[in-house]
Amino acid sequence: MSLSAGQIQKISKEISSKVEGKTLFDDFSRGRYSTDASVYQIKPIGVVLPKDTNDVLNLMEYSQKNSIPLLARGGGSSQCGQTVGESIVLDYSRHQNKILEVNLEEKYVWVEPGVVLDHLNAQLKPHGLWFPVDVSTSSRATIGGMSANNSCGSRSLYYGNMVHNVLAIETILDDGSISTFDHIDKNFLSTKNDQDKLYKIINKFFDVRKNVSSELNEHWPTTQRRVGGYNIDLIDPNGFNSSHLLVGSEGTLSLFNKIKLKLSELPKNKILGVCYFDNFHQAMEISQEIVKLKPTCVELMDRNLLNLAKDIPMYAEGIKKYIKGNPAAVLMVEFIDTDQNVYEKKINDLEYIVLNQNNKNQFKYYSDLNEQKEVFDIRKAGLNILMSMKGDRKPVAFIEDCAVSLEHLADYTASLNEIFKKYGTSGMFYAHASVGTLHVRPVLNMKSDNDIKNMKSISEEAFAIVKNYKGSHSGEHGDGIVRSEFHKMMFGEKITKAFEEIKDTFDNKNLLNPGKIVRPLTSNDRSLMRYKSGYQAEKINTHYDWSDWGQLSDAVEMCNNNGACRNLDSGVMCPSYRVTKEEKDLVRGRANTLRLALSNQLPEGSFVSKDMFETMELCVSCKACQRECPMSVDMAKMKSEFLSHYYNKFRMRIKDKVISEMPKMIWLLKIIAPIFNKVKNLPIISTIIEQFGFTTKREMPEVQSQDILKKIYTEQLISEKKLILFADTFNINFENQNLIYAIKVLNKLGFQTIIPSYDKDNLDRPLCCGRTYISYGQLDKAANELNRFNDYIIKNNYYNLPVVGIEPSCLLTFSDEYQKLKDVKNREKIKNKFYLLEEFILEHIENDNNIKVNKFDQNVLIHGHCHQKSQDRMKGLKNLLSKLKINNKMIESSCCGMAGSFGYDSKHYEISKKMANLSLIPAVNNSDEKDFIIANGTSCRHQISDLSDKKGKHVSELLFKIFETVN
Repeated sequence: MSLSAGQIQKISKEISSKVEGKTLFDDFSRGRYSTDASVYQIKPIGVVLPKDTNDVLNLMEYSQKNSIPLLARGGGSSQCGQTVGESIVLDYSRHQNKILEVNLEEKYVWVEPGVVLDHLNAQLKPHGLWFPVDVSTSSRATIGGMSANNSCGSRSLYYGNMVHNVLAIETILDDGSISTFDHIDKNFLSTKNDQDKLYKIINKFFDVRKNVSSELNEHWPTTQRRVGGYNIDLIDPNGFNSSHLLVGSEGTLSLFNKIKLKLSELPKNKILGVCYFDNFHQAMEISQEIVKLKPTCVELMDRNLLNLAKDIPMYAEGIKKYIKGNPAAVLMVEFIDTDQNVYEKKINDLEYIVLNQNNKNQFKYYSDLNEQKEVFDIRKAGLNILMSMKGDRKPVAFIEDCAVSLEHLADYTASLNEIFKKYGTSGMFYAHASVGTLHVRPVLNMKSDNDIKNMKSISEEAFAIVKNYKGSHSGEHGDGIVRSEFHKMMFGEKITKAFEEIKDTFDNKNLLNPGKIVRPLTSNDRSLMRYKSGYQAEKINTHYDWSDWGQLSDAVEMCNNNGACRNLDSGVMCPSYRVTKEEKDLVRGRANTLRLALSNQLPEGSFVSKDMFETMELCVSCKACQRECPMSVDMAKMKSEFLSHYYNKFRMRIKDKVISEMPKMIWLLKIIAPIFNKVKNLPIISTIIEQFGFTTKREMPEVQSQDILKKIYTEQLISEKKLILFADTFNINFENQNLIYAIKVLNKLGFQTIIPSYDKDNLDRPLCCGRTYISYGQLDKAANELNRFNDYIIKNNYYNLPVVGIEPSCLLTFSDEYQKLKDVKNREKIKNKFYLLEEFILEHIENDNNIKVNKFDQNVLIHGHCHQKSQDRMKGLKNLLSKLKINNKMIESSCCGMAGSFGYDSKHYEISKKMANLSLIPAVNNSDEKDFIIANGTSCRHQISDLSDKKGKHVSELLFKIFETVN
C-alpha cells in the first residue's frame, strides 16, 4: 500500500485524537523510523509513542477498522528488517518501560515490553538475581523486542534462549481482547468456549502440530539455536507453555502488553579462559572438545575483527591489554560454579586442551571480574566493530545467523570461505562457537546491483549447506525480511503452510507486521533497501576535511543503526536522549536525518532547513559519540558543519551572535552582565530577555579585572624552562584565579609561564581556540582564531615550548578540530605538545622523585569534562591524584547539561537542568561536606554552582593547596 500525503495527514489527525501518546507523521520522523540495523529502509505511515495499554487498544481498534498495519518496535536494533515496514510504528521504549512486579521467592518478574535489559538487571542485582539472556545489545534491547525475536545471548549454552526463560505473555489480540498465554494442560479446550479467540488459537496449535509431525522430523533443525518461523515443535497436546508460540513471532501474531520472565541467581564465582589460536580451522574443531567441559559460553573473535578493533579508540586499549600477538582466532571460555575447586580444574583442563593441540597456541585466564568484563566488552561490540570498516564495502548481515552442530562447525566455516572466494569476497567470523552459531558477514557493497545479486546467491548456497547439516538458517537474530523468504527452502512447503495457518488464526487481516515470517517480502528487492537503485548523496562544500571517509555523506553513512547511542547507564552519549528519550535526539536519529537529506530522500532543501535545525538543536556537542560510538560517528563536527550552512541562509539569534563572538565581544559582556543580573527578574524585562534567547533563571558570569593576574604574571619566577600557558577566553575573563593557581604551581616546579596576550608583543586580545565559533558553525572564524595561534608560535619561534591549558574544551580543540579544519594554515609547522595542566604536572613529577607536596586529606570527587572523556584524557587527572596519594573517585555522570552556552538558552534551560539531575547533581548533593569536587570545565562548574549547594573547583586550586608552602 502506498498512501498519499493527504491520506497520511488524515490518518495522523484521526490517530492523534484517539491516543494520549505522541504521534509523529512528519517526513523527518517517518524517515528516522524507516531503518533498523539491517540493510532495509521502508518509510512507515507514521509513528506513535503509546503512553499506556489504552492507547494500544485504541490503535488496534483503528487498525482493524481501517485496514492500517501496525508494527511494534523497541530499541530498533533488529538485524534482519523486523522493525521496518509501511505500517504505523508503535515505539514502546518511550513510555511502556516499567517493571511491574518482582517475586523474589518464586524468582519471576512481570515487565512492560519497553523495559531495557540492562535496566532490568540493574534493579535485580541487589537481590542476587538477573535475567540471563545476555544479548550484546543489552544496553538498549527491550524485553518486548527480545521476546519477539527469541533472542539468545552469549550464555544460551547454559541458560537457554528467550523461549526457555519466558513464563507468560499478556497480549492484545486483533479483536481487541487481552489474553494471557502461559502454561496450558491437556484439558484446556474443554474449559473454554469454542467461540473464544484464545480457544480458536490453541485449537489451531494442536491441529497444526498433528498435521506436520512427520515433516518436523524431516525438516526441523536439530540445533539448540533455531528461531526461524514459529515454534510449532514446542506444541504438546499433553500440556505446554502457549507463550512459547509467541516468542520469536516478531510481532506478526499479536501485540505484547506484559511479559513474565524467569529469573536466575547471579553467578557467585566466574572465571574466564582466553584461548589464542594460530589456526582458525583448529579453533573451530576444538570447540566441540571445549563444550564437554560444560562452560557457560564459548565466544569467538577472528583476526579480522581484532584488527578492526585496534583502530577504534574505545577498544584499542583493551586489545593491547588482552590480545596476545596476532592470533587467527580467539575463544573466550567462561565457567561458573559455586565450588572454586571445580571451575579451577575446568580452567586447567581447558589450558591443556588448547596448548596440547598446537604449540603455537597460547592461553591465559582471568579471575578478576572487572578484567573479565573488559574482555567481554570487546566481544559484545563485535557487530559494531565489524561495521567500523570505512567505505561502501561492509560486512553485511544475511547469513550471519546460521547454526550447525559443533561436529560440523569447522567444515561449515571452510565451505563458507570457499563460497566467499567464488563471489570475490571474504567473510568475518565472531560470536557463539559454543552453540555452532557464528556470526558470519561477507563483505559486500550494498550500493552495487551486482553485490545485491551476490547476496541472494550466497544465501542460497550457504543455506543449502546448513540444511544438509540439519542446522538452522535463523539461529538468533530472527527472520525479518532477510530470511523469511527462505522458509520454504529450509522447512518444506507443508511446514511453511502451517506457519501461514497460525498467522491467519491470530491475524486474519494480515495487519500485524506484514511481510515477515509468512508471505514474505523479497530479501534482495532493492526498493526495500537503505541504498535504493540510483542512490546518490549530494556532495557539498565543507569546512572540515572528511576525506578519511570520502566525503561528509560517507561519514554520516557510517551509522549502522545498531543503537549504541541509546545507552542510558554508562558513558556519556547521548545526553539529550537521556532526558527526552526520543529518536530525534539520538546520534542515530540525527545521522539518519542527515543521510536522508543529503541523498534527497526528504523534501527539497531539507539539509538546510528549520526541521534539520530542530533535529540538531539538542546535540550539546559533548563529542561522546566520537569515542563511544564504535563507528566514531562524530555528530559534534557534523552539527557544526551543518550550522555553517544553516547560518548562511538563516539569521542567527542575538544571544547566539553574542556568545559565538565572545572572544571579540568581551567588552560588551563586561557592560551587559552586571546590568543583566540586576534587572533580569523584573517582569517585563525578564520577558524581553527570554525572547532574546537568554534564560533569566541563571546569573550571567561577570568579566573580572585582570590586574591581580597581570601582577602575579609579571612577578613570577624567571627561568630557562618556559611554557605557554594557554589563557583561554573563559578563564582569563571570568575565573582568572584558576590561572593564578596554575602560574604559582608551575613556578613551584621551576617553569616560567608565557601568557601570549601578556607577552612581549602584547596581543590586542588573548589567543583563542575558536570554541565558541565552532559551537555555532562559524568555522571560517574558528580557523582564523587558530591561525592567530599558529602565527604567534611561528613569529616568536616558540615551536619547542609545551602548551599547557586549563580549560579542556579549549586545549583539546588542538587535538581535534584544529587537525581537521581545512582553512587552518601552517599546521604542519606546529610541533608543540599540548597538555592539560594535570597531564603536564604528572609527566614532570614522574621524572623527578625529589618533588615534595603537602598532604591532602580530603576525598576528591571528579566530574569529567565531556571532551576529556571523548579523547580518553581523564587518565592524566586520575593518575596524578593517585601519584599524589589523594583519595579520588569519578562521578558516573554524562554531560553536566550546561555544555558551553546551551544551559544559558531560554529554550534549553529545563533540559539542561534535567541532564544535570540525572546523576551529577544528586552525586554532588549527596557528597560529604569535606569532599573536594573537581570540575575542570568552566560550564561544569557553573552548572554545579547553579543547581547544587556546593561548588566545583578547578584542579589548579587543589594543586596550589598541596604545593603552596613547599620549599
